[in-house]
Amino acid sequence: MASLCKFGALRTKFAGLADFVTIYIEEAHPAERKHFSGNYAIDTHASMEQRMEAADTLREEGGEFLAGCPILVDQMDNRANLAYASFPERLYVIQDSKIIFEGGTGPWFYSIEEVDKFISKIV
Repeated sequence: MASLCKFGALRTKFAGLADFVTIYIEEAHPAERKHFSGNYAIDTHASMEQRMEAADTLREEGGEFLAGCPILVDQMDNRANLAYASFPERLYVIQDSKIIFEGGTGPWFYSIEEVDKFISKIV
């Protein structure tokens, strides 16, 4: 949730200057793999309907931090995930249909602060 809080603050800071979108991809820590205790009980998605339900869970749990932020859902063939090498999470800045910033993969190289600095320089 700490990352969502920072993401929400970034969205607020640049509201009116930038559009923000979240793309829900395949589940990084499906329940059946038992990576973490106390994690959300979301299994590997077997259908688009299950993936949509998981994205709804993200929206609900994200609360105010994701309020008003479109959540797009990747197809079952994971085309967005594969195109952007986004597993388990990654930040991009896209301007005029071109990637102008590619953040590191999360959770270790995921930095909202880097995105903040980058956007601050270009606006």
